[in-house]
Amino acid sequence: MGSRFFWIGAILLGGLFFWAVGYVVKPNGGDVEFQKMLEAMKQVKTFRGSYAGAIASSPHSERLWEVDCTRSIVHKHSQELTNGANPAEVTEDQFLVGSDQMFTRTRDGSWEHSKYTSQLYSASWYCENIARGSVRDLLPDVRVMLRSATFGEGDKRTVNGVHCQDWNFTMHSATSGQKGTVCIGMEDHLPYEMTIDNVTHYSYADYNQPPQFDAPDAVLQAASATEGSN
Repeated sequence: MGSRFFWIGAILLGGLFFWAVGYVVKPNGGDVEFQKMLEAMKQVKTFRGSYAGAIASSPHSERLWEVDCTRSIVHKHSQELTNGANPAEVTEDQFLVGSDQMFTRTRDGSWEHSKYTSQLYSASWYCENIARGSVRDLLPDVRVMLRSATFGEGDKRTVNGVHCQDWNFTMHSATSGQKGTVCIGMEDHLPYEMTIDNVTHYSYADYNQPPQFDAPDAVLQAASATEGSN
């Protein structure tokens, strides 16, 4: 009888061992797809993105960004409805160029040119982070998802004219229990849509297609000067 239980236990332990080895060598489909997405995002030079949802200071917020890392330009446009007894709409329109230049649209429609010493949140900073796959507020933070999320396969659908596969995710960390969905391109492995907690919605399009900026001449001249100095 003891020998019988010994062999049953050995078989169970052996099966558990091979399952564990298989899991390490061949992760689940979600991990594989998100790793492919991370590598694909590192190759992105240009794209457009949008965001709609609620944040702590605003019941409704909309943001649009256009990125051209071939010319080191990032265009950011946002509209927010402020909280309070007299809510008001706040609009911000900025072009970031290179490592230290910013153009901001003023209330009268003109553009104000300024420089700043910190390279954080400059166009160069965004582009360098995209190339490393570590940027957080323009594209999905895939590195954090791979560390702290579990994934489940969803439906196949078309977003912005691209066939993509939905992947559901749930974050498991001390600071976040977010749940959401990312639709990943079935051919290029890039993100095309992301929804978090059914509150915020991100959309992405025009990867590696040169954007046509509606920008003042000074922005394009500054970008040309930045290219010439590299």
